Amino acid sequence: MSALKKLATGVPGLDILTHGGIPEGRATLIAGKSGTGKTVMGLQIAGNLARQGIKTILLAVEESPDDMQDSGDTLGLGISRLVREGKLHFANIGRPMDGPTIVSGDYDLFGLVHRIEAMVKQTGARAVILDSATALFSPRPSPEAIRSHFFQLVHTFRSQGLTSVILAEAGDDYGPLTTMGVEDYVCDLTLILRNIVDGGRRRRSIEVNKYRRSAHYKGEYPCTITTRGIAVFPLDAREMPDQNVERYSSGVGGLDEMTHGGWLRNSIIIVRGPTGSGKTMLAGLYARAGASRGERVVYYGFEETRPILLRNYREIGMDMDPFIQDGTLKVICRYPEATSLEDLLVDLRLGLEELKPSLIVLDSISSIEHASSEKGFRQFMIGVASILREHGRSAMITQTVATSEMAEHTAPYLSTIADAILTLDYSTEGYELDRRMRVIKMRGSNHEQHPYRLHIEPGGLRTRKLTPEEAEEAEAMKRRRVR
Repeated sequence: MSALKKLATGVPGLDILTHGGIPEGRATLIAGKSGTGKTVMGLQIAGNLARQGIKTILLAVEESPDDMQDSGDTLGLGISRLVREGKLHFANIGRPMDGPTIVSGDYDLFGLVHRIEAMVKQTGARAVILDSATALFSPRPSPEAIRSHFFQLVHTFRSQGLTSVILAEAGDDYGPLTTMGVEDYVCDLTLILRNIVDGGRRRRSIEVNKYRRSAHYKGEYPCTITTRGIAVFPLDAREMPDQNVERYSSGVGGLDEMTHGGWLRNSIIIVRGPTGSGKTMLAGLYARAGASRGERVVYYGFEETRPILLRNYREIGMDMDPFIQDGTLKVICRYPEATSLEDLLVDLRLGLEELKPSLIVLDSISSIEHASSEKGFRQFMIGVASILREHGRSAMITQTVATSEMAEHTAPYLSTIADAILTLDYSTEGYELDRRMRVIKMRGSNHEQHPYRLHIEPGGLRTRKLTPEEAEEAEAMKRRRVR
C-alpha cells in the first residue's frame, strides 16, 4: 500500500490536527451549520493550493464567483490575483434564481460531470472545491438517489485525479453530518465545524471526525474567524529542541533567592492569591525587570482599563511610561466580556508573531474564567500554553482565588501547564496584614520550601525569609484557619 500523500491547507493549526493536511487525490468533506465558516475555509484551502502551484477549480453554487473573490480578497488571500495568473478558476454552477424552479424527469449529474471533465482538461486543474453540495442537490431528490449522485460526484473527482474538498450543510451541531442524509463513507477526511452557545456565549470549534489511513487529533479544538480567515488552536504539546538552562530575574530580590537564582527561561509561571495580595504589583515588577534588561515584554490586562492600570503603577512608584516609549513594553488591556476566548488567543498569537516579545504577562485570568464556561476556559488556557510553547516564550499568569481556596490545588489542567506556581496570601488576625509568599513548585529547579514574609511598599515589593519563630506562628495560624 502506497503512503498517503497530503497537501498543506494554509489554515493555521489545521495541518497540525490532520498531521499534515488534506489527502492528495482524495475527497475531503467539510460539514457544519450555516455561519460556521465553511466557505471561508474553502477559500483558504483553494488559495493555498493555488499558491503551491496546484491549479484549482472552485465550483460556486451558493454565491457568485465575483462575491467569493471579493470575500477572499477581503481576507487577504489574494484570490483575484490568483485568478488573473491562471492558478485559480471559478465556475458558476448555481441554478438561475429568477422565477420558480420546475422539476421534471429524473435527476442526473451527467451534464455537470462532462463540464467538470472539460474544465479539468482545459485548465490542467489538480484540485477542486465545491461550495456546496447541499445547494447543488437542491431541489433535493430522494434519499436513495442523493446517495447515488453524491457517490458519482466523488467518483468523478477521483477518476480525474483531483484533490477534492466538498462543503456541506449540517442541520445540527451534534446530529447527522449533513442535511442531505449523506454520511462520510465515500470521503477520506471529514471535518466538522461548530458554532455553539456555551455559557451564554458563542464558541467555535473544529473536529476531525475521521481520517482514513491517517492518524489525527481526536476531539474538538477551538477555532475562530479572523480578518485573515479561520485559525485553529490545536492545544498541542509539541516538544521543543533542547535548550541551555538560563535564568532571569523576577524583579524581586527575595523571590530570586527563593527560586535559587531566578525563573527558568521559557517557563510558565502561575501566581495565585486573593484580592489585595500583590499579584498585579508582582506582575508589573516582572514586566519592568524584563524591559530594563532590554527584552520585549507584552502585558495583557483583563481587569482594568489601560489608563487606570498605568496610573496606578505610576502612583506607587513603578512608572511604565519610559519602557512604553522606548518600545520595550507594550500594554494591552481588554475586558473578556467584550470579546471571545478564541479572539483572545488570536491576539496572543499575532502579538507573539508580530512583536516577538520574550516575556508575556496575563493579569488576571480570573476575569476570563468568570466570563466563560468551564470547558471554554479550560480550552483557552491549554491554548495559551500551546502558543507559548510553540514560540518558546516565558509568561507570568496571575489568578485571583479566595483565601479559603489557597490551600487547595489548582485545576488539574492549570497545574499541568504551569512550570512554576507561586502563592501570595495574607492573614488579618493581627493589627497589620501579615503577607506571605511561597513557591509551591518549580520544574527543573530547587527552591525554598518555606514561605517568605512579603511587604508592599512604594516602588515595589520587599521579601525576607521567616525566622523559625515566625514560621511556627504561621503554621499555627494555618491550622486555626483550616479548623
